[in-house]
Amino acid sequence: MSLKTRGIVFATFFGSCLIVGLLVAALTTDNWVQSGARRYNSTESQGRVHFGLFSGQKHLNVAYGWRQHDIDVLAVIRDEPDVMSYWLWLGTAIGAGLGALGGAVGAIASVLKSSSASKKTGTLMVLFVSNFLSGISQVVSFACWLVQFVQYLQHNVLVVDDRKNNWYSVGLASLGTSFYFVVAGFVVVVINLILLTVATRMEKRERTQVLDVPTDEKTQGAIMLY
Repeated sequence: MSLKTRGIVFATFFGSCLIVGLLVAALTTDNWVQSGARRYNSTESQGRVHFGLFSGQKHLNVAYGWRQHDIDVLAVIRDEPDVMSYWLWLGTAIGAGLGALGGAVGAIASVLKSSSASKKTGTLMVLFVSNFLSGISQVVSFACWLVQFVQYLQHNVLVVDDRKNNWYSVGLASLGTSFYFVVAGFVVVVINLILLTVATRMEKRERTQVLDVPTDEKTQGAIMLY
């Protein structure tokens, strides 16, 4: 493998690290969904709600000042299944986690491949597979959350106690930045796969050139002998 080809493969190392960083950020930040909150028959009351896969916060103001409340997402899913679907949440979390794992494997494989002059294709296949599986996992993650948002969260992000207190959030919710981290990670996977495709073609071209060299030398030798 030439230095140029190894350089292209090594470029995927930075992409894989970025994938891991984006997905870890997605898993640990509390902004998969964000929403306003209002009260029926009250123009002064205001609210803001945001949460991620595990925790979040809601800020409610009933015209007497803002009050902050922490949100335990797992407890909400357990106690109030009408707010969120457990299986869609699980698909989102597992998809993001496996996507980060695929990115980590891809990062290791890219270093091994780019640091070796070997023409064996095994490591390159690992790179392709790890990036492809990472991309599929991320698609599962953001697809599950999109369904979660469309079926549940855009209609309500509040627990029953808040709703009994005349709070509502229908039509006020939007997807947060944590969700878009997964989308960005998928875009990086696509870029990695393009780079790996280019590197594979260059490697095949290099092999063809190496195989052609002995034939040319034999031809030249025959001409000189004649």
